[in-house]
Amino acid sequence: MEQITQYIQADYAILAAVLYCLGRVLKAVKKFPNQFIPLALTACGIALACLSAVSRYGDYANWAAALFEGLVQGILCTGLAVYLNEVLSHRGHSGGSGKKDDDKKE
Repeated sequence: MEQITQYIQADYAILAAVLYCLGRVLKAVKKFPNQFIPLALTACGIALACLSAVSRYGDYANWAAALFEGLVQGILCTGLAVYLNEVLSHRGHSGGSGKKDDDKKE
């Protein structure tokens, strides 16, 4: 996890939390297929990161640099949000409920 976070700039760190929450909301929507949640999060992450980069356009030499940073940071933040979701969901399954282990024994 430390390897991922060293590439995400501090300005975009909140985006990973926003994308995680958005993913939980999409998971709760029954009509939205689970298989498309990562794709939707990627699109939202790229759009929000590009919007953030373009809003700080004065820091960049040209639009291409701002959009490239937004693209890369959006993908990284989406990866972090999906990774966080996987870690939390797997921790919950093996954390002590034992349901999976009990089913295998019987």
